[in-house]
Amino acid sequence: LDAGGEKIFAVDDHGEIVSGWNLLGAIADLVLRRRKGGKVAVPVTAPNLIEAIASRHGGEVVRTRSNAQSLMAAAARDGVVLAGDGDGGIIFPEFQPSMDGLYATAKLYELLLSEDAQLSQVLGQLPAYHTARTKVPCSWDDKGKVMRMLSQQFQDRRTKQIDGIKVDLGAEWVLILPDVDRPIFHVIAESESEEGARILMDKYAALVSSLQR
Repeated sequence: LDAGGEKIFAVDDHGEIVSGWNLLGAIADLVLRRRKGGKVAVPVTAPNLIEAIASRHGGEVVRTRSNAQSLMAAAARDGVVLAGDGDGGIIFPEFQPSMDGLYATAKLYELLLSEDAQLSQVLGQLPAYHTARTKVPCSWDDKGKVMRMLSQQFQDRRTKQIDGIKVDLGAEWVLILPDVDRPIFHVIAESESEEGARILMDKYAALVSSLQR
């Protein structure tokens, strides 16, 4: 484990690099074993993996906008026992409602020791998930128009709008998220297979491109 500033990165006991969402999922599973019924705060970009883990322990997932400020605000709410951004930023509200890499590293060691478990064992028990993401260039002038057209086109399939446009397709979903600092859209898709996620991502990325013409 390495605490890189406010984020942590992990290699499991088999020498495998742990992806950001799997690391958060493993920590969420360990925390909720102790804090059953607790809430886990994650950004709208998080895969349904987090909901699946929360449901194991009677927990709840709080979705936030995809920025650190929103995640920290959610971490301060009653009942939230963990928050994370999927990129190594972990918040333990019992300590403080902000990211702390050193504390998160020490806490993960503590959680593993308390369960007498190896990180690979916890990771091996996580539900599978498949996501794909890409970036679509879009001029600043066209961003508002594209968002309005997407909102109208998918008004019957939109989930609760927290950030960007999230299209609910049952077992699948697509998030079209305007970047606040750059002239691009992020397109993130989740499906039941890697191929399905890529197909969805490509389809909606092409749609975002076509709406600019």
